[in-house]
Amino acid sequence: MSNESQPRELGLFSATAAVIATMIGAGIWGTTGGFAYKLGSDFAVLLVWLCCGLLALTGALSLGELGGMMPRAGGCYTFIRKIYGPTAGYLTGVLSSLLAFVGAMAFIAMLLGIYVHNFLPGIPPTLIACGAVVGFSAIHCAGLREGTRINNVFTVFKVLVIIAFIVAGLSADGREVQIQIEGSPVFTTVFAAAMVSASFAYLGWETTTFIGGEVKNPGRVLPRSLVIGTTIVIILYLLINVVYLHAQPPAEMFELGKDGGKKGIDVIGPYVSGKLFGADMVKWFNGMVIVVLLSTVSTITMVGGRVLYAMAQASQLPPALAKLNQKQVPANALIIQGIITAIFILAANNLGTLGDVLDYIGLPLTIIMGATVAGVFVLRKREPNAERPFRIPLYPLPPILFIGLALWMTISVAIENWKVAVASSITIAVIWVLKPVLTKQETSSASTK
Repeated sequence: MSNESQPRELGLFSATAAVIATMIGAGIWGTTGGFAYKLGSDFAVLLVWLCCGLLALTGALSLGELGGMMPRAGGCYTFIRKIYGPTAGYLTGVLSSLLAFVGAMAFIAMLLGIYVHNFLPGIPPTLIACGAVVGFSAIHCAGLREGTRINNVFTVFKVLVIIAFIVAGLSADGREVQIQIEGSPVFTTVFAAAMVSASFAYLGWETTTFIGGEVKNPGRVLPRSLVIGTTIVIILYLLINVVYLHAQPPAEMFELGKDGGKKGIDVIGPYVSGKLFGADMVKWFNGMVIVVLLSTVSTITMVGGRVLYAMAQASQLPPALAKLNQKQVPANALIIQGIITAIFILAANNLGTLGDVLDYIGLPLTIIMGATVAGVFVLRKREPNAERPFRIPLYPLPPILFIGLALWMTISVAIENWKVAVASSITIAVIWVLKPVLTKQETSSASTK
């Protein structure tokens, strides 16, 4: 394992900003339209987002305890490797890198390319997406302090423009949101599948645990940043969805495909903006989303590279990825991550429907998060006397609630969208089979001991 360590420079504001910046990305502007028409109820739509927020908050509390115990880079990878062993850690690290970081970043960068293309039609969206990935990779290779400043500025601006959108949207003429519980399809398999899609928009609530090796006073700052950042995002997401429902009844949030079949509105944000404010304001909305997406690509770039760095430190990836540059950042890991993301973008000719993509990303990550939170119980029993700078309030209720919701969502998606469940299973199996190839360094290290 590498002896190189990272300087602890991130305070509470920067750590919380990283959580908010990672969470608020493409998901909130497209996800609701993918399932709202199936639910057909204002109450059910808002409850989906509230339950996902509750899931994220209980997860944040649980990972706050684990992060305080293990304040190192890697997040869930580091926790699962310690709790369940190197094979489980390897699967978690690779899946997290490919889906939560590379996959999500490619998806968000491509969406960014589409929005920028609306302003600059002469530049292909793919070129814009790859340019953003390369540019932010270079910025974060330049140093943690430089990258953090960029993230903080983007995050503050992002929150301000979102608040402006919410205030303007609720002030515009529209329908009255109906909070009617009776007859709403809540806690059904359709509702659970909607939660899996919405949970994509909440990805990032665990962000600080991935950069735990660079957080000041991690036992105190790390859990606080998770809880504060997640709470702020929950409030913003609920208000944004109230604006969506103010503009359009959920039962009508669909469009007809070429075959006459219904499908959810893939990008509901611009649609609602045009409906509430008029066609002239759609460009303003596009500009706002561009800022939001730039911020998210920046933060995911910074955080995702730390997973590759942590895996290389544990000899589960080539040792070159564990090297720090003169600015004490894992530049090699950031560069490799950027190259793989660019390849994803160039190869992504057919992603399928937005809902399928979100389910494909969300299903394995939901399982990973559930297993990580379950690790709180394992360590409480295995290491009862270990130092825990932060303990979960109301224990064991938060982790039990998280695990229960995660299990229910996983089973429901397998029922509602079995093809995606099969695709996710195949992905996991392929990654498992490739372990001997990707972890040669780990095997050789073990043989020399």
